[in-house]
Amino acid sequence: MKNNVTLALLNINDTNGICPQPLYWTSSAADNRVARLVVCIIATFTHSIFWLQLACCSSVRQGSMQWLYAYLITDLFLIIRYVSVYIVYTTTTDCYPNQSWVLFMYYFEVTFDNYLNILEVYILLALNICRYIQIAYNRNVYQLYGKYLFAAHVCIYTLPALSVLIQLYAGWCQLLVVPRNYCQVVYTNIYIQVFNVITAFALPIALNIIIIYCSVRHVRSASTMRAGVHHVSARQKYNRSLVIQFLVFYTIWLSLWSPNVIVFQVSITDGNVTRYVRMLNFIEIALDPIIIAALDVRFWQEWRRVILHLKANNLCNGTNPARVQPTTTAANIPSVKQPRLDATAL
Repeated sequence: MKNNVTLALLNINDTNGICPQPLYWTSSAADNRVARLVVCIIATFTHSIFWLQLACCSSVRQGSMQWLYAYLITDLFLIIRYVSVYIVYTTTTDCYPNQSWVLFMYYFEVTFDNYLNILEVYILLALNICRYIQIAYNRNVYQLYGKYLFAAHVCIYTLPALSVLIQLYAGWCQLLVVPRNYCQVVYTNIYIQVFNVITAFALPIALNIIIIYCSVRHVRSASTMRAGVHHVSARQKYNRSLVIQFLVFYTIWLSLWSPNVIVFQVSITDGNVTRYVRMLNFIEIALDPIIIAALDVRFWQEWRRVILHLKANNLCNGTNPARVQPTTTAANIPSVKQPRLDATAL
């Protein structure tokens, strides 16, 4: 595998009297990443609430939500990846750590992030295709085409990984390492760079937009055909809600996700630019479970059921102080009637 990382490490190892610490960020580099760490902690909290709801509520554990769960799992891996890198680069003070470990961390820091972001765009494309088939042809994709769904999962997870490995092995991309600061992929072949921009960004985004347009057009045409009918079917309402949900989510996601992918694919080395676009990416990760849960009616139904259950049990069988409680008297004990008092009596 051709790379310029090994040569850089050898040059560092040949220095005399200097402790290079290749896996230890400078104080300024670490400070620049604290904000992202805070967002990752917030994202961990929001994702934990989402997965806790999934564990407790059986109604949201459905095969039709497999693409959403796959997407959110990639979010979890992105969080784990960043926290792991942050811990390693802020605690490894060795002057000369194992060279294989250094190479692994450099490649892990750069390639794993790009790989997961590519997965997300294709997972959303698969989700969009399944919803379009459901809307336009009224077919339950998840029951009728299980084998095709399995093949789609395998292709989505393996093909981007093979592409990254082939490019690294062929030397079409290399790591640009600024010691104790950052590392980034740079492309040595303009054709490979164009290929990556198309496959990782332009193609899946264009396909998603086309499918969204087809879904909106189908829903509008169905509404036009039934314009003279006062009754709107439940299926038509459901299809319309699916289109609106995905359109809102995709708009927010694209505005926060795309800058980071574009900067990565065109190999922009400006530290300020990369810092800002990666911050947007992590904000998107933190918002994902909130947006998905807010837009999906199944989560609304679960929240409503929990709220009604709490109200019915009066917050763990607690009494309402505003309600007058009934009184009881002991048996066989005569009661003495008190004389009526005037309203103005003291």
